[in-house]
Amino acid sequence: MKYLMELVVFFWFLALLKCTHQADLNIAIVGSGIGGTSCAYFLKEIFKDLVNLDIYEGNKVGGRLATVMMSDGNEYETGGSVIHQRNRYMSNFVTNLGLQKRKSVFKNERLGLYNGKDFDFIENDNYLVNMMNILWRYGYSIKRLQEFINSMLDKFERIYELQANGVSFDSTYDLLKAMDPSFVNYLNISVRDAYLKEEHFSEALITELVQASLRVNYGQNTNVHEFVGSVSMAGMDGSLWSVKGGNKRVVEKLLEKSNAHLVPEYVVQISRNNDSYTLLTNFKKKATYDYVVFAAPLAENQKVPITFSNMLLELNKVGKYHQTVSTLVVGEMKRTKFTPISDDLIPITIISNNENEFFNSISNVEGVNETASLNVWKIFSQHPLSSNQIDYLFENVSDVKVVDWLAYPHYKVPTETQSFHIADRLYHINAIEWTASAMEMSCIGAKNVALLIKKHYYGDEQNETNKRSHMEL
Repeated sequence: MKYLMELVVFFWFLALLKCTHQADLNIAIVGSGIGGTSCAYFLKEIFKDLVNLDIYEGNKVGGRLATVMMSDGNEYETGGSVIHQRNRYMSNFVTNLGLQKRKSVFKNERLGLYNGKDFDFIENDNYLVNMMNILWRYGYSIKRLQEFINSMLDKFERIYELQANGVSFDSTYDLLKAMDPSFVNYLNISVRDAYLKEEHFSEALITELVQASLRVNYGQNTNVHEFVGSVSMAGMDGSLWSVKGGNKRVVEKLLEKSNAHLVPEYVVQISRNNDSYTLLTNFKKKATYDYVVFAAPLAENQKVPITFSNMLLELNKVGKYHQTVSTLVVGEMKRTKFTPISDDLIPITIISNNENEFFNSISNVEGVNETASLNVWKIFSQHPLSSNQIDYLFENVSDVKVVDWLAYPHYKVPTETQSFHIADRLYHINAIEWTASAMEMSCIGAKNVALLIKKHYYGDEQNETNKRSHMEL
């Protein structure tokens, strides 16, 4: 009996060695944004030299993390612009990849909440006066809201320990529940109803501050679900930062560190085989992989059409992505349009809570390399601005750049759980965006997919080893 057990162990060990030294593991990642490149980084950490990684990207590396060069000779963010200090993955990337946080050039930036006719609230340069004005208008609700958001972030941070211990999740529902069981309920109620009826925050706070955060961060209103509404409010405090040289530098460094091979083509078809997938590009090239990670949005209004062959995927049940237009202007604001906030020559941000207004927000912007000018502006809007609309706001315009993209999901209530699995061995990072779209959320989704692949691969390897042991005996 003892001899038999030793023989079993011996053959198990031989089979394991054989399996370990077989052909490399081939994984394709479709999309080179923060989700795709961070997933490549995590996969390289897990599998090391065992894995071959190809990242397919038909556009610029970085996805929605992008910049443009303006006529003043400086580069400016057009996509994801700010990162919260409690975003652990993004913070660690900057440190570990040798990047730097950008120092803010603007001081005493002034915020104004615009209702289409005048301002409901304008920040004051004096801290004490400003705090008194906030308390006068929004009451103790503002303090309770801060406590609510801090408590939510404490619960949110549980995901880092879970993922560090190798825990993975099949769906967004499972992932949120692991952070805190209450988070699942956040998907089934609008942030307006939750804050008004359950948390009993003031009407003014919801219709002005919460609405403003959603207008500038997601181009939507307080009808979005509570989870994304709360994430949006977390992004309105002062603990925000950006990467020197542009946030896209994180993506570029992750791509480099992962040793992934960049394929500068669009994937137009993914075909399922027995235990693999074949990708077809817009250049009619084909390649086959053990696993495929889809690191781009899947929606009814898909930007780049893609066909999934030999599998069922109903995009009409996923939802739509929301159009946002980012317009950068070098010119002088017609300051009489927005008195009194524009009376002083200081950097300003104007957020319109009036959904009939043609812009969501207007703000002075800093360059990605710590430069600043009071004549460079970023305007977020639902639709491209006409020349008449630009002339209505600005004069002496020397440059205009427009980026029109499907930036994030159009959120609704209720929001159904999304699976990180499209099919066996085919994963979807951006499923997490239906809970909230943010750089850190994409990193969390990427880490989860990397852990799911690890779980599947080593589970299959163990099963195969066991089969071979029995056969050889």
